[in-house]
Amino acid sequence: MRIAFFSPHSDPLAAPGQPDSGGQCTYEREVALHLARLGYEVRVFTRLWGLGAPREPIAESATVYRYPMGPAGFLRKEDMGPYLPQFTAAVIADQLEWLGTADVFHGHYWDGGVCAAAAGLSLGKPMVFTAHSLGALKRDRLPDSDPDGAVFRYAVRIAAERRILGAADAAIALGQVERDALVQRYACDPAKIAVIPGGVDLSAFRRCDDKARLQRRLGFATDFVLLTVGRLDPRKGFLELMEAIPRVLRELADAGKSATFLMPLGSEPAAPEEAAYRVRLVERAKALGIEPAIHWFPRLSDEDLRQYYSAADLFLCPSPYEPFGLVLVEAFASGTPVVATPHGGPSEIVSSGEDGYLADPRRPAEFASAILRALLVSAADRRRMQQAAFAKAKRLYAWESVAARIAERYSRLASEAGHAP
Repeated sequence: MRIAFFSPHSDPLAAPGQPDSGGQCTYEREVALHLARLGYEVRVFTRLWGLGAPREPIAESATVYRYPMGPAGFLRKEDMGPYLPQFTAAVIADQLEWLGTADVFHGHYWDGGVCAAAAGLSLGKPMVFTAHSLGALKRDRLPDSDPDGAVFRYAVRIAAERRILGAADAAIALGQVERDALVQRYACDPAKIAVIPGGVDLSAFRRCDDKARLQRRLGFATDFVLLTVGRLDPRKGFLELMEAIPRVLRELADAGKSATFLMPLGSEPAAPEEAAYRVRLVERAKALGIEPAIHWFPRLSDEDLRQYYSAADLFLCPSPYEPFGLVLVEAFASGTPVVATPHGGPSEIVSSGEDGYLADPRRPAEFASAILRALLVSAADRRRMQQAAFAKAKRLYAWESVAARIAERYSRLASEAGHAP
């Protein structure tokens, strides 16, 4: 069975820290990889820019194909709309023979949905849509700061999402919150929707039973180590997290404890927006007097990042809105509890008091209180939360089961469309 992924902005093989790399890229890579292991052939179509090669393998039967689109250099996903017809035409022109034999087209995010819908209608193929993030929900939590709406372009995005969902034969929601929004905010037919969460490679992440020992080996000498990761983007909430840190440090000091916060500095060379955000983060840390408690880290190798996950006593997700929260599942797979935003997918991942806490990062006192609740407990209670986090990752989020459920959805669609699975 042949599956075409359309994902212009989200390159499955994007380097960590590269602009617009993140959880969606990981999702697409892992789903493609595990579909290939199930015997499927997957081709992923994304934008060519920077140092990317026109063709690059994910696995033996899963390959990324890159095509130029719009101006040279990085292009924000919010600004891709006018160039999507150019991208779709380039893919069809180059891949027409293979696309003619494909069974299902799968669009990721609204930009990929536009392309998959156009290609699917042109070639008569069934189309699946995964939003990864919905404009209507994101706008609720993160309004556009530009009076003309030029930062996030919600009007264009939401209109496109509605049309994509009308054209799609099936939609995959990453959680119940997204599924409800598809029905209530987008009038999507509930019969089209399957709820299938993202996953985690349990073989790649490791639970550490002696976090203190690993922390010392990595050079951290405080009582607690707290980790947050992500690209340098205001939507990740790192500035919001800064406002909670002073209270955490004060109350830990009152209890005779200390903490190190591991925070990303992004990669070099940085896009102008990332570089500007980095300056804001460093300046705010200095202004708050918390810089001695922060360990800034550059882009890490996958192995180093996994060690940070394992060593951390607590993982922090301060995004004002997080569509799913793959980083939370990765933390769980490392035996690390979390404190996360309640807005979006984390509310379905985190069981407060069992494997972490939910708190609004835009309310520094609330977020700080959740962090302190997780840390200022007995060692036995911390171990219990660590064990609960790991058990949940193993039970619910293994990529093998995620890919198998998606494959089942493809097979059903292909059969209904008259394609042989």
